[in-house]
Amino acid sequence: MEDVEREALAQTWGDVADDFVTEFCRRMLASLKRRDQRTRGEWYVSGLLSVPGRKSMRALAAVADHGAAEQSLHHFISDSSWVWGPVRQALARHLDRVLLPQAWVIDSMAIPKAGAHSVGVEESFRSDLGRVVNSQQAYGVSLANEQLSAPVNWGLNLPSEWLENEERRRRARIPDDVVATSVETGIVHTAAELADTAWGLRRRPVVLDARALDSLALVEQFTRRGIPFVMRVDGATRVVGFDPGRPGSGERLFQAQQLAERGKKLSKPVSWVDPEYSITRSVLVSGTRVTVPAVRRPGVPPLPGRALTLVGGWPMQKGRSRELWLSNLPEVPPAALLRLGRLTRRVSKDFAEVSTRVGMRDFEGRSYAGWHRHVTLCSVAHAILVLSSARHQRLGASEELSA
Repeated sequence: MEDVEREALAQTWGDVADDFVTEFCRRMLASLKRRDQRTRGEWYVSGLLSVPGRKSMRALAAVADHGAAEQSLHHFISDSSWVWGPVRQALARHLDRVLLPQAWVIDSMAIPKAGAHSVGVEESFRSDLGRVVNSQQAYGVSLANEQLSAPVNWGLNLPSEWLENEERRRRARIPDDVVATSVETGIVHTAAELADTAWGLRRRPVVLDARALDSLALVEQFTRRGIPFVMRVDGATRVVGFDPGRPGSGERLFQAQQLAERGKKLSKPVSWVDPEYSITRSVLVSGTRVTVPAVRRPGVPPLPGRALTLVGGWPMQKGRSRELWLSNLPEVPPAALLRLGRLTRRVSKDFAEVSTRVGMRDFEGRSYAGWHRHVTLCSVAHAILVLSSARHQRLGASEELSA
């Protein structure tokens, strides 16, 4: 299956029909009021799909094949008046209809930078790289099922050093209404936007890996907004529950890993398809009802304890570590919650094989709006590739996959 999938993606990458790109861009960019803007948008997406290697503005402009293209594209991305929100909404509505996503999956993206002028850039420790890097920190929301995923919304973390420095704000043209927030608040806001009626999407649970984040703050914020979630948590996360080994002993505070291990004897085997290798694997799954300690903030009344499920997953093959997931969907079986959580692997695989290849990390400009426009058009290019790939694989998707 993996070889078939890669072959289909390679065929699609090398030969996406021009009329497919034109029609898809026409539908996604319909909110752009001016014809010249829609034309430049199609140029840009075509360049993202066809230019090998790094997607520099000069390389993208070569696709348009006329002398003023580079300057025109630069203006279109960095200095134009078009807004990216309606484009993202049109893309999300289309994908919601044809992909039938099971979840909205949040993934983080580090964008290494050599200088200090790209909007939001700072030196920070990246746990995935194990070192301090100079980079922009972003997070995207993808619509995902077990076969396909595509990003539809993006947020860029802006450190206080950027927002409190008037000169930096002016140069990057950061809007006045952009204020300093925690990474957790930014993530919740970016996901919550999809639930707005303007997007017109069917509500899906938010799925994310929160091991490097403040998971209790995320629980509180998702709960206050009424957003269903499935999040992977660190073993040291504090939860309140009953000890499965001591019935009738009463509730007490545990580390998530302690409580999950005590309930492991009640686990059941479940099969799932690993998207990384496209093979069926088995995992032992258990579920325990818990709550979390209240997050106390001055002037904000604490939320009452809400029933959550702590899911433990123990892969049955060597070399795989235990997983812990926390969800506010207590009526959903633990095995189903684990499968939803595993969609993070689908999104990571598609980001590595598609998003990075269409230049998601390659924006050369320095402005806030330019970055958002670039990642929006990269998302359109990503969608073109995964929908074309789905047609090659004949996954049984509707004819609307064609555009």
